[in-house]
Amino acid sequence: MATTATPTHRVGPAMAAIAFVLTTSVLSACSTDDSAEPPPEATTSPVGTEPSTSVPQSSTSVAEPSGEAVTETPIRIVIGDETLDATLFDNPAARSLLDQLPLTLDFQDYGGQEVLARPPQPLTMEGMPAGESTPTGTIGYFQSGGVVTLSYIDVGRFNGLVRLGSIEGDVSILAGWDAPRSVTIERTD
Repeated sequence: MATTATPTHRVGPAMAAIAFVLTTSVLSACSTDDSAEPPPEATTSPVGTEPSTSVPQSSTSVAEPSGEAVTETPIRIVIGDETLDATLFDNPAARSLLDQLPLTLDFQDYGGQEVLARPPQPLTMEGMPAGESTPTGTIGYFQSGGVVTLSYIDVGRFNGLVRLGSIEGDVSILAGWDAPRSVTIERTD
């Protein structure tokens, strides 16, 4: 009488270890650990939730997707004989920059992606997200360097980098600087 052997598959220790690592990775990616840092898309809103007490009369109000009215302050950035229109958002860091305006600072290129300069006083990070992305045309603040940034390309997300506002229109004037340039940031009237 012939017997038919049923094939058996043995898993060696290496394969078992790989299966364990993959299973643990998949399960941990699906966890809901509330202590973890929120994903970047959850922290990219440039809008603070605190009401502003120092917003000038020339501010404009816009509606956010949630329907909440947000106050933004129009500013201008002057580089030589060129002027860029821009807006500062209503958040704690932007308000602390607004309190220092007008400012004339020597901005210099950093990494072929942005120009930066240190304001006279550090900006507050209280109430700000841990980090944000800075798309092209972002006015930002990098806390660890204590510098205001003007991005002329999409820089991406970094901890300690937050959005203060946005520059309208063509920002190519910021690209390709081989030496520091005097830049004035001021309120529009």
